[in-house]
Amino acid sequence: MDAQVPAVVAVMVTTESGPWFEEALSSLAAQDYGELSVLVLATGDDTPEVTERVGRLLPDAFVRHLPGRPSYGAATDEVLGMVEGAAFYLLCHDDVALDPDAVHKLVEESFRSNAGVVSPKFVNWDDPSILLHVGMSCDKTGAVVDRILEGEVDHGQHDAVRDVFVAPGGCILIRADLFRELKGFDPGIVAMGEDLDLSWRCQVAGSRVVVAPDARVRHREAVASGLEPVSPGRLSKGRHPVTMQSLQRRHELRAVLKCYTRTHLVRVLPQAAFLALGEVLVALLARDGARARAVFGAWTWNARRLTEISLLRGELSDHRLFPDSEVRRLQLRGSARLSRYLSRLSHQGLEAANSVA
Repeated sequence: MDAQVPAVVAVMVTTESGPWFEEALSSLAAQDYGELSVLVLATGDDTPEVTERVGRLLPDAFVRHLPGRPSYGAATDEVLGMVEGAAFYLLCHDDVALDPDAVHKLVEESFRSNAGVVSPKFVNWDDPSILLHVGMSCDKTGAVVDRILEGEVDHGQHDAVRDVFVAPGGCILIRADLFRELKGFDPGIVAMGEDLDLSWRCQVAGSRVVVAPDARVRHREAVASGLEPVSPGRLSKGRHPVTMQSLQRRHELRAVLKCYTRTHLVRVLPQAAFLALGEVLVALLARDGARARAVFGAWTWNARRLTEISLLRGELSDHRLFPDSEVRRLQLRGSARLSRYLSRLSHQGLEAANSVA
C-alpha cells in the first residue's frame, strides 16, 4: 500500500460487556494499520466503567456515551454525525478480536476488488481452528444460511476471495460514503438481521460485498451463546418472550419487503407466504409453538409497519443502480429452509428434522 493510506475509524458498540471486551480492545490496539482511529459507543448503565477500561488499553480512543439502551444498529448510526474525513468504517461488536493484520488486509481487498463492503473470516473464539463464517448466503425469501458446515475445521478450503450476499455483522469494513448514502443501519431492526439488510441495500446501490479470508477475526458470539441478552431494554415483555428466532424472522421479511422492487415483490411474496404457511403447519404438528409463533409473528409484525417499510423502499429506490435480477444472482435458488428440512428428514428422520429451529 502507498504511504498515504486511507483513514479507517473502528466503531465498537458496547453494552455492559463481559471480560472479552479487553481482548477486543487489545486487538484493535495491536493493529499494524497506521491510520486507524477507534470510537467506542457505550450504552447502558456502566458507561463510566467503559471509559476506564478503554483508557487502560487504548488511551487515544474516543469514547461517547449514548443515553438509554439503543440497539446495535441505532447506536452505530451515531457515527454519521460524529466522524468526518474517514474513508472506511470498521463496524465491530465488542466480542471480536482481530488478528494484527486484519484491518490492512480488509482495506487492501476493498481496493483490489473494488468492493464497498468487505467481510473477514470468522473463527471460534476459544478454538480458532473452527470456522464460524466465511461470508453468508440467503435465498429469495431472505433466509440466511452459512456457507460452511457447523463445526467445520479451517484447512484453508474457503480461503478464496469471492462475492457473498451477506457480510456477517460481527465485523464489517464498509466505505464511509456508502454507509452515509444508505443512512447506516435500519434503526427499526433491533437485533438479528441487520447485516442481511445492510448487505442487501449495498448491493442494490451497486456495491460489491466480498469476503477476504486472509483477514481473520475471533468472535465470541456472546448474544448467540446466551452470555448477553438479545437486546436489552428494547423488547416488550409479554406472554411469550421475544426470541432470537422471532427477531431473525421479522427482520428477514422486513429486508425482503424493503429491498425488492414492487414488480419483483409481487412474484416473491406469494411464494414466501406459501412457504411460511407450510412451516407453521409443520411446526404445529411437531408441537413447536415457538417456531410457529416466530414465523406467523413475522408477518403480523411487518403488516403493522407497511407504511414505514414503503417509505424506506422509496428511499432505497433513489439509490438503486442494480436491478433485482443482478442482485438475485448471488442468492441461493429455491428455498434454503425447505431444502435443509427435507435433507434432515431423509437422513435423520422426522423427529430430528423438526427439532432444529
